[in-house]
Amino acid sequence: MTETATNAPSVPAGYDGPRACAWHELTSAVDLANLVLRVLGAPPGAPPRWPTIGGDYGHLYHGDNLPNIRVVTHRGRVVSSVGIYPTEVRTPRGTISVGGINAFVTHPDHRRQGLGGAVLRDAHDRMRASSQHVGLLSTRIQDYYRKFGWESAGRQHTWVFDRGNVDLLPDPAGLSVSEDWRPYLPELVALHNSDDIVAPRSESTFRTLAERKLGRLFVARRAGRPVAYAGVGGTAVREYGGDPRAVAALIRAVFQRLDDPDTSTSERPPGQRATIELTVTTPALRTGLPALLGQAGIPHSLGYMGMIAILDAPGLFAALRLHDVALMPSDRGWLMQHEGQTLDLTPQQLVKLVFGPERFPDFAPDLFPIDFFQWPLDRV
Repeated sequence: MTETATNAPSVPAGYDGPRACAWHELTSAVDLANLVLRVLGAPPGAPPRWPTIGGDYGHLYHGDNLPNIRVVTHRGRVVSSVGIYPTEVRTPRGTISVGGINAFVTHPDHRRQGLGGAVLRDAHDRMRASSQHVGLLSTRIQDYYRKFGWESAGRQHTWVFDRGNVDLLPDPAGLSVSEDWRPYLPELVALHNSDDIVAPRSESTFRTLAERKLGRLFVARRAGRPVAYAGVGGTAVREYGGDPRAVAALIRAVFQRLDDPDTSTSERPPGQRATIELTVTTPALRTGLPALLGQAGIPHSLGYMGMIAILDAPGLFAALRLHDVALMPSDRGWLMQHEGQTLDLTPQQLVKLVFGPERFPDFAPDLFPIDFFQWPLDRV
């Protein structure tokens, strides 16, 4: 049985939806995502891209998640769709319910009819109905999403290692490093789930994300027990877990395995370095691995985590125990009061206040921005 949304945004005659994807429409939704993002999404002159959406995001496109795959159909085929991947992110202030947005696409033959906007607004409604506080997505067309209340926000650091500074990390001597991680899956899940800011995973979810979204996963053991892991894609550490010093030593070992000391500095492709730069993505924190790297003076940059939409501001503030901040709807968006100060913010400005990195230094600087982070593997 398919779902019919009584308050769904309207679409032109001849189209059905937006609504939940039916079982028999799932393959059509994946086909559409592959067409737009893989086949037609390849840059001009680039080699054809494999249609990998189903494999890359199998944890989203499956029968149990059909209510979170929102579609518009035409003559039995999905012509506009978006996938939602719900997660719970634990933070020091409280747990935030996050809806990750994936493969927001419309078939080229059916564009400029309002289908995409209808599907996105329907996804907002679905996430609110599922008690998700915020939405999170990655995009290069930020201005499109700003029309719907989204804004670039969230903080993450990217650290850079090369031959000149990697030896500042702890020596990996004493650690046994390998890529044979599957026998230690329960221990790795425990390391992951022990972080202060994390979307906890089951063993099956950890395995699925590691196998489908990482090139390699390194495990560091001490006395036979896993103490750290690092997930690598290309020359980027996209996730890590464990004791900070052990993680730092493992990163040094990973660099040594990826680097080729015999690479010629004169024989290299034009515009490329002869030696690697290893990047590491971390939360923007002053504890754990970021604190250790900062103390060593490793160069890093501050960047956005993605685009965020606050879908349920009162629920978000309650989840974060921000009881000292009064929050009321206003003509602009939200009126906020704290210790005699007042702000009247648009929805996008509220995103900036809560998640940063831009700051409102005169309004509750001890509360905002909050510490929030989602590992790249959890983002869709």
